[in-house]
Amino acid sequence: MKFNPDKLETTFVNPITPYSPIKGRKYTLTHSDETGMMFLTIANKYNYSTINKDLRDELLGTWKTHDDSYGLFLYAYIGDSDYLSSLIKYGAFKYHMNLALQAIIYGDRELLKEYPELTDSPIYIKFDSSIPIFNNYKFYGYVKNYII
Repeated sequence: MKFNPDKLETTFVNPITPYSPIKGRKYTLTHSDETGMMFLTIANKYNYSTINKDLRDELLGTWKTHDDSYGLFLYAYIGDSDYLSSLIKYGAFKYHMNLALQAIIYGDRELLKEYPELTDSPIYIKFDSSIPIFNNYKFYGYVKNYII
């Protein structure tokens, strides 16, 4: 699946701008199965109103600091379904993750121009599941790997 910038709608919510701040910046990425559009909200809180409560296939994220450097930490809800349903959802998240990460990085490209050091930041995804095999953290490389 190839990222298409025309299929991404990005919204910035005050006090977050395309250029700042890094701290407190929250990402909410959702999509429409019908249109293929992705919707990225960048704000100081997650945009829970855009989340489909039945599907729960959104990606949430924020920048965190450790030893004076940043990392991009994202959250994917697998849930408390049975094993097969969790396996399918986990697989779907992993299948679409590169596209989702490209969308977030592209949607916030002005921040990366303002703070080019962020391109060396690691990306971690927390998969949240009641089934231990799907409840884990995964390293997804670095921001620079997803720049279009």
